[in-house]
Amino acid sequence: MNPTSLRMGALSRAAVATFFLGLALTVVLCAGLRQAETERTQAEFAQRAAVRAAAVTRAFDEATDALRATNLFFQVSGQQSGAQSGAQSGDVGRAQFDAFAQPLIRRHGYLQALEFQRFVSAAERAAFEAERARLWPGFAISERGPAGLERAGPRARYLVNDYVAPIVGNEAVYGYDALSNPAQRAFSARAVDSGEPIASPLLDLVQGGWERRGILIAMPVYRPGARLESLAERRAAALGLTVVVIDVALLVDGSLDAAHLLGDRDFSLSLSAAGADGAMLQVFRHGQAPGPLPWWQVLAGESQLRLKRGFDVAGSRWELEVEQRPPGLVHRLAELAALVFGMVLSLAVASLVHQRSARIRRTEALVEQRTAALEIATGSLRLYQRAIEASANPILLASALRPGFPIEYANPATTRVYGYAAEELAGRPLAMLAGDAADQPALEELRQALRERREGHALVRQQTRDGTELFGDVYIAPVRRPGGVTEHFVITVYDVTKAKRYEAELEHHAQYDTLTGLANRALLADRIERAIGTSGGKPVWAVALDIDHFKLINDTLGRRTGDEALRAVAARIQAAVRPADTAARVGGDDFMLVLCGCADERQAAARLQLVREAVSEPLELDGQALVLGCTAGVAGYPADGEDAETLVKHAEIAMYRAKETGRNAVQFYEPHMNARAIDRLVLEGALRAAIQDDQFELHFQPQVDLASGFVVGTEALIRWRHPQLGTVRPDRFIALAEETGLIVPIGAWVLRTACRQNQRWRRAGLGPLRVAVNLSARQFAEPDLVETVARALEESGLPPDSLEIELTESMMMSDVEAAIETMRCLKRMGVKLSIDDFGTGYSSLSYLKRLPVDVLKIDRSFVQDIVSSADSAAMVVAIVSLAHGLRMNVIAEGVETLEQLDYLRNCGCDEVQGYVYCQPQPVQEVEPLLRAGRVQPAPVDA
Repeated sequence: MNPTSLRMGALSRAAVATFFLGLALTVVLCAGLRQAETERTQAEFAQRAAVRAAAVTRAFDEATDALRATNLFFQVSGQQSGAQSGAQSGDVGRAQFDAFAQPLIRRHGYLQALEFQRFVSAAERAAFEAERARLWPGFAISERGPAGLERAGPRARYLVNDYVAPIVGNEAVYGYDALSNPAQRAFSARAVDSGEPIASPLLDLVQGGWERRGILIAMPVYRPGARLESLAERRAAALGLTVVVIDVALLVDGSLDAAHLLGDRDFSLSLSAAGADGAMLQVFRHGQAPGPLPWWQVLAGESQLRLKRGFDVAGSRWELEVEQRPPGLVHRLAELAALVFGMVLSLAVASLVHQRSARIRRTEALVEQRTAALEIATGSLRLYQRAIEASANPILLASALRPGFPIEYANPATTRVYGYAAEELAGRPLAMLAGDAADQPALEELRQALRERREGHALVRQQTRDGTELFGDVYIAPVRRPGGVTEHFVITVYDVTKAKRYEAELEHHAQYDTLTGLANRALLADRIERAIGTSGGKPVWAVALDIDHFKLINDTLGRRTGDEALRAVAARIQAAVRPADTAARVGGDDFMLVLCGCADERQAAARLQLVREAVSEPLELDGQALVLGCTAGVAGYPADGEDAETLVKHAEIAMYRAKETGRNAVQFYEPHMNARAIDRLVLEGALRAAIQDDQFELHFQPQVDLASGFVVGTEALIRWRHPQLGTVRPDRFIALAEETGLIVPIGAWVLRTACRQNQRWRRAGLGPLRVAVNLSARQFAEPDLVETVARALEESGLPPDSLEIELTESMMMSDVEAAIETMRCLKRMGVKLSIDDFGTGYSSLSYLKRLPVDVLKIDRSFVQDIVSSADSAAMVVAIVSLAHGLRMNVIAEGVETLEQLDYLRNCGCDEVQGYVYCQPQPVQEVEPLLRAGRVQPAPVDA
């Protein structure tokens, strides 16, 4: 083998070695390019996914902010309204709400609606619906039924959509009862209990016929001035909820479209939230989910790009998932080109040049990356500096390496708040901002944080340059070097002076009555407990004081004069009690006194008499001299109760007992009064249940024509059969129904039932009978009385002239003009009117001729003595003559003997009713008598 061949062989080996070295370098280069491309793709995907997630979460945050703004509007408006009127709470007008809500709706187009849901009790429902119907004809509280929205069934409480903005597109939810939906009922209760915004689970929205999904975020509106420390207090003070209604699909789609993020078809975005059962439900999806990867991408170790992020919306858990298919073969062209290029270069024996070129390219890319990062950092620093200087809150930078922590920087807000120029603060110790309040305990937390080089926070009292007191919420944060050494502290101060002053005012309002300045019910309980605690077992007297007939002042002179009278009375009461005693206003014209140092009832009565004499002194208001009286109930510790709640309750029971026995009196509590009050409470509860459980029934007493002996009508009389109490006499429950207002639904039931029964008799061929129904004073004063009567006649089909409405003299004489107008409306309908118990009231004959009355009913008190008393007989003759002279018929009630019957027939009486013919009977027992038509008298003494 010659040397030449040896060199050629050596050269071939070198070429092969060079080729394999170049191939190895090419493979390494391709792997690096692939890794860089993968990292770039993932970083780009993460950035674009984060932008979409931020757009979605920002939209929910803005919706929650809109809700908070609406709720704050209700709170501020309620406090201003309550302060101006002297009432316990204020309200927001519908126009105010629309003016406030419409700009929010326009600014946040994805909001379906802003609502105010109001709590309405069953007792308030009728008045509430009637008032809203004047603005929205046909308004009724509604709920979801089998065929859509329908009138809500009876419930103890409703949560009604009272204000809705915008109303266009949301007509269906106006009047909707949120408590009819169990899911809404649950999250509404959580909102009231927490006092914070609470989001509902996914719901089918009423808007769109329950075919669109969305959520509701609710925040409670409490009664202004109410205590909200306990769960019970928040529930009791809740007036309603402010609610923002979000169509989730519209919100997400609109947010992404506003950010121009819907045009990228490579991305798939889905949004899921918890439903009513807690399971996560998909509520929105944009784009198709990526399908399976091609085989070559699977072999290359690539996977789907996916980002899953959870976030909270007002306490509700949401999940956002973004997906993207990995880039296709086009994005791998650089990697393939490098492989081909490297192989070519390797074959051309250019491995060294290739290595140097690659190093240069990597160096240039790194320089560009570092240059771009430096530019970004420099811009961020300038941005941060501008943000700090533009901040409305003081921000300071203090040295952590020098004694006293001197101030090195103060933003312009520091000068505005404290009054010091930045040059004056430079180099001064940080403690100078505390002024003369450097010894307050809250500063120790900040000093400790500075010594320990850690974060600190405290609410401290400070002073401005001119000595003005300032409350600052101070936050301290250390600024550390990369090695961990703290160089500086950043101090941020939030001026909360106005909030602290407002908090003090709220605390005062929570304990004192805004109208009179006296203690309120909350402070009263504390004063009683303190008096008991310091009495050493000696008597403490709680006095419930009610101003007699104070409602007349409001009704005749107006509420403004009534408020002035209350302030004057409160001042007299306060002046009449000793400094150690307490005077409180607990509502309306009700006051409570706490008297100490009275050894027995005699001394307590003497002290109370001084108060009553002060109240009864003539009071000059609007040029009129008013003389007020008061009724008082007294309960003493420890005999009548050992705690504030019991003493107040027993004092009020004694006061109500004093009212029953005659006003302008003093009554000391006795144990049997509690039993009477409990019995009344039980009867009231049973009476409310009787309406719902259909425990009432009607008895009918025939009315007989004296000339023919035929039954011409009946009088409907209510009876109550309780499953436990048995038959309850009308004289026991009618007065209670009048007092509680239950007489209105009970009277409406009597009217409907009587009309239906009389119409059944007419259809059964019993003749043109009429039915008489008594109206109470409370019913007669109802503004919708005429509509109620018309509705009863329409539903039953009874002709109007077959219905007779019985009124008493006293109910008409309270407001004659209004009574005459109501009676004329009833007469225009064709209904007959009669005056019941005529002669027992205090009516004037001059008014009688103006009343459109058809019948006068002679009271049974005259009929009973008609035979034995010449005066009673003369009175009956006079009533008959008067009625006939005014073209009215006469009915005598309570006729029991043949002698009474003969006398009434002889004096010209038209009709009678009483035991001489028949006592009031149930339908099935009175019907045979009506079928007979003609009846024979059967006196009770026969």
